[in-house]
Amino acid sequence: MKSPLAIALTAAAAVLAVAFAMPLLHMVRGVASTPADGLPWQVQRHGEAIEVFGLRLPGSTLADAQARWGDGLQLAVVAERGQGGALEAYVDSFDGGGIGGRLVLATGLSAAAVGKLRDNAVRSEALGASALRYTLRSDDRAEALRSGITGLSFIPSARLDGAALQQRFGPPGERLKLGRTQVHWLYPALGLAIVVDSQGKDLLQYAAPAEFESRLRAPLLAAGATP
Repeated sequence: MKSPLAIALTAAAAVLAVAFAMPLLHMVRGVASTPADGLPWQVQRHGEAIEVFGLRLPGSTLADAQARWGDGLQLAVVAERGQGGALEAYVDSFDGGGIGGRLVLATGLSAAAVGKLRDNAVRSEALGASALRYTLRSDDRAEALRSGITGLSFIPSARLDGAALQQRFGPPGERLKLGRTQVHWLYPALGLAIVVDSQGKDLLQYAAPAEFESRLRAPLLAAGATP
């Protein structure tokens, strides 16, 4: 089974994706069973920051995420054998108003800090043939929780519908195509990139508006995306 980080990286390598299908019927009808700050389409702009899922980019930390999801927030270092790795933070069973999926949180933790977490790990376990997942010591976990969140990726369990997406977010500022199956909807003012993939995982990615170009749009263009 692939780790949440591996899934998110795979989607982002094909670069970005989103989804929520049958639940989109509830979106269209305006049905919501969770607080207003906990739904994937409720993105609020606050100057140079955005707020979504009850977290602010920039500004919130993993500790804020833990306060919101408790033990549902999983932390570990995941690394390919012989490589430094990355801190993996995710909520595996996110439920937002009937929209289920996986929420992956990116941080600005330095490579040196990640290496320290890995070297101090309580244990490691194999993930497939080439990767390892390192369980953090309790004091290292407390240190990791102080890390600032730099991006969010939401991988819905259901598929997306373009009409419902446009009703919730409005028309995108730009659409880019990548390969045969992906269409990327870009909303720079919201720090949001949506990828609808007809044959793979869909994905919603969020970043601070000031970092939208470098984190979300530029990688698409580098991968060959076209209007």
